[in-house]
Amino acid sequence: MLEIDLYKYNLDNPTYIDDWTSISDIGKKFHGKILTYQNYLQEEDRYVNTIQELLQFFHVQNLTVDWCSKFFSLRYHQKHGRLTSVQSQLYQKLDKGLIVNKNEIADIIRLNLRESIDCSLSNSAITIYFGYDYYMAIKIADKSTLHSITNIIKRHGLFWRFSKNHYYSEDKNDNVAFEFTWNNGLINPPGDYHHDLRISKDDPLNRTYTEWSHFNEVENGLSFQDYQVVENHYLQLLLEILDFFGIQEFSLDSLDKYNIENLMVSSHFFTQAEETFFQQLPEDFEKITITNSDFSIFFRLMFRRRIQAWIETDFLSIQFDSSYRLYLSFYGHKKEIQNLIEKHGLYWQERQPPYHEAVHFS
Repeated sequence: MLEIDLYKYNLDNPTYIDDWTSISDIGKKFHGKILTYQNYLQEEDRYVNTIQELLQFFHVQNLTVDWCSKFFSLRYHQKHGRLTSVQSQLYQKLDKGLIVNKNEIADIIRLNLRESIDCSLSNSAITIYFGYDYYMAIKIADKSTLHSITNIIKRHGLFWRFSKNHYYSEDKNDNVAFEFTWNNGLINPPGDYHHDLRISKDDPLNRTYTEWSHFNEVENGLSFQDYQVVENHYLQLLLEILDFFGIQEFSLDSLDKYNIENLMVSSHFFTQAEETFFQQLPEDFEKITITNSDFSIFFRLMFRRRIQAWIETDFLSIQFDSSYRLYLSFYGHKKEIQNLIEKHGLYWQERQPPYHEAVHFS
């Protein structure tokens, strides 16, 4: 297995450290010249063309999305990342397990380089993933192709080295969940099985790029009242699930706190009670207990990304991702939980086993 970094910098020239590293650098001066959008696109095209020729070399028509994280909201990236309508639609539908064609792969590379997403693409011949500062990396299954692929890289004016950072962590047990049907009404199987559901506010079979996915979209066209309606659907669902399992409190071993300025929203979206609760959460602790009287405030802060935490009890695991989706893991009672989800107008998808590798129950 070959693992190779691709980059635009000539590391033999010490001035490379003064080069630009992001689309956000457009308009700034580097090496005595202003970086323009046209200059930026010329470099981005080198990466896209390199990968397209590599795919042609390996006779690859499609790749699978191994995993995908989306940063900030689509409206934010449309405003600051210069996304086309096609790229916006692709951004919205990207998900783990999605099979993408060569045209879509080109735009996925651009979305990664523009720091709109962070994802990995792969098949049996090649894996593509991304690091910081405009670095891209590939893993090649056939070591004998090294000379051919490095010639392709050089032909497009890029540089390469054997990877030092190994950005991509491969989890062979984290199977793709994209093949499962939504809301198929399956009854509880016999026995106390472990279930792993992903919950979404949007119908995944009819997703469009106009749908919102982050709290900061309240500063980019989303009505705060409309946001609160959806937030309350999630909140009431979780409160009913906690009540269903008889959970009166839970303990956290760790959590991450974020100031309002990190969220790119105004402070008036948070009540005084929410801000007081946030400030009272300790920075350093071995364990903190959240009681049922604080459930609502705690979850609202989680929904709005002021807090990131993985909640685990003996019966239930709760986690949010970066695109306003909720993950529930639990034992038994599958049909009852599915009914609660649908009662609140939300959608569920069952994820594939092996579940014990994906969720850590106490």
